[in-house]
Amino acid sequence: MLSRPQIPDALDYDLDPQTGFVLSQAVDLPEYYRPWCQLCSDLPQLLQTRTLRARVDSLETLSPEHLVGPAYWKRAYLVLGYLTQAYIWQDKTNPSPIIPASIGDPFIKICNHLGTAPVLSYAGSSLSNWMPLSDNNGHPDPAEILTDFSRIKSYVTFTGTRDEDAFNMVPSMVEATGGKLITLLLDIIRVERTGHAPDLLPVLQICSSTFKRMAEILSILHQNCNPDFFYHQIRPMLAGSAGAQDKGLPDGVTIYCSDGSVVVVRCVGASAGQSSLFQFYDHVLGVEHGSKMLVTMRPYMPRLHREFLGAVEALPSLRDIVDCHYPDDGEVLAAFQLALDALRHFRTKHIAIVSRYIVQPAAAEAKRMLADGLQPVLEEKGTAGSKPVPFLKQYRDETVPI
Repeated sequence: MLSRPQIPDALDYDLDPQTGFVLSQAVDLPEYYRPWCQLCSDLPQLLQTRTLRARVDSLETLSPEHLVGPAYWKRAYLVLGYLTQAYIWQDKTNPSPIIPASIGDPFIKICNHLGTAPVLSYAGSSLSNWMPLSDNNGHPDPAEILTDFSRIKSYVTFTGTRDEDAFNMVPSMVEATGGKLITLLLDIIRVERTGHAPDLLPVLQICSSTFKRMAEILSILHQNCNPDFFYHQIRPMLAGSAGAQDKGLPDGVTIYCSDGSVVVVRCVGASAGQSSLFQFYDHVLGVEHGSKMLVTMRPYMPRLHREFLGAVEALPSLRDIVDCHYPDDGEVLAAFQLALDALRHFRTKHIAIVSRYIVQPAAAEAKRMLADGLQPVLEEKGTAGSKPVPFLKQYRDETVPI
């Protein structure tokens, strides 16, 4: 029998048994927050006319005290996260280094409540951003509707397009599909805790099929989101304030609060590297990474999700369980290898997305600038501010067999 730290209950960490880390309730904010929601509804037009900042400057500062329950706090974080990004990047050539208290004060309070960095992160743009495309179906099951892109859309977007919906919703669909494994994998560790060898074979087979389905979902992005549109219209709006000197933010962003205090922010933008699910998979499957970059992404997760990962990392992995109970079982070893292969395949597909949506448009833009006699700036960085392809290849290659 392996070590015996307490096995976390996913419900205690604001995880849903069916959707994992994805928001399980597609709620609307209370009427009190209509001014925020109206701005979000008008956001694509306000950005096109460059009038968002003026609207925000005249906005009354609202209190988060009317938010009741985790789903509402997450929705409010999402809404204000988009408004702060839009305020900064309304004019991409002249970003605003300040966020006024009208949205800055409640945003800081909401981020403190959730225990996350004061910037729109993956937890907002992807995990908390889905809603039914139509209200005609009553109250659809989130686990069901999050399998069908034709039935969901983003709660907030910068552009009002299905391209942006695809960029936001495909990660939600991947996460909701993969989130079903969380309880299953923790239950295996719980069985091992009793001193019995858990029945790993069917669980590993479910892992393989789930990882394959997650990889298939990625094709929805290719079918619905134009790479050039993403690169030039969506991606700049997600940029962070860390290392943004070349974009006009040498000192990051200063968020003003109602009491006159300020919070200086130097954060990266929303990135799939901020996903808690894949860090969960890595530990449970015994995958180790040499780079510490993923650890630096944890402050961008909600506090409870971060604490969940910490609790899981105190547990033995499935690799440990295999070594302890099935060291010579060829069938189990083969099934474990197939599960890792399926996860590697998903990561290969993710690399292809980064290449198509960031690397190739960046190269095309550099070529265009050269043709115009301009000095190109090859912008191959992801929304988290790093060059993603080398890291992702390392990340994939470290998903190795027993």
